[in-house]
Amino acid sequence: MTIDVSAESSAFGFEGQPYYEHRRLRLYDAVVVHASNRVLWRCPKDRLLDHYNEWITSRHLEVGPGSGYYLDHCRFPPGGDPELTLLDLNPDPLRFAAHRLCRYTPRCVQADLLEPLSGLGAGGFTSIACNYVLHCLPQPPGGKQLVLKHLSRELAPGGVLFGSTVLSGGVKHTALSRRFNLLYQRQGSFHNQQDSVRWLHRALEENFTSHWIEVRGSVALFAARAADSARTGAQAPGDLPRERPDA
Repeated sequence: MTIDVSAESSAFGFEGQPYYEHRRLRLYDAVVVHASNRVLWRCPKDRLLDHYNEWITSRHLEVGPGSGYYLDHCRFPPGGDPELTLLDLNPDPLRFAAHRLCRYTPRCVQADLLEPLSGLGAGGFTSIACNYVLHCLPQPPGGKQLVLKHLSRELAPGGVLFGSTVLSGGVKHTALSRRFNLLYQRQGSFHNQQDSVRWLHRALEENFTSHWIEVRGSVALFAARAADSARTGAQAPGDLPRERPDA
């Protein structure tokens, strides 16, 4: 497997990355996908998998693939093998997920989301997933909206960025989820102290033509559409509703 290096690691970007080393990734499905989603954040894996099935396309960029669980279980559109790119600052998740997804022969790119991606896909990805990534990113001087700006530039006209993130504000925390959220913040694996539904709305509005947010427990699921270049600033067909409450 070859890993393309697209950006230098920054002091901001690499913080918290050791939590995704190989030996922990072997437990990722059991601990994060199955247990934490259901017990802590109250957004079950089946809802997240449905989110993938709804928005994923055949030219896809996966940001922060983790163990590769959702790509391994989701339904890609019919019509041949997808063109799949995996991106992470840490090479361990790239190797782990690429091995799991070897049937797709994914391209692996090691890059820092807090830095420009230098035309990674030449603006040609029709879908980008950013699942459980934003809450792990440190807050750079320019704000996490820089990440959404960088990713928006990698989308094809009318393409969709989708994902999910654990928020601190505007979501429903239980005593248990609040305790673990604070614990992960102290450990340095979460950096979501300033993250809220209001912030997410504003950040998506700044960088996309339309967007949609659904709150499930302590998690916000989101999807946002890039502008159609033929109608700059106009909404593409199949526009996203602004918000969807807990189901």
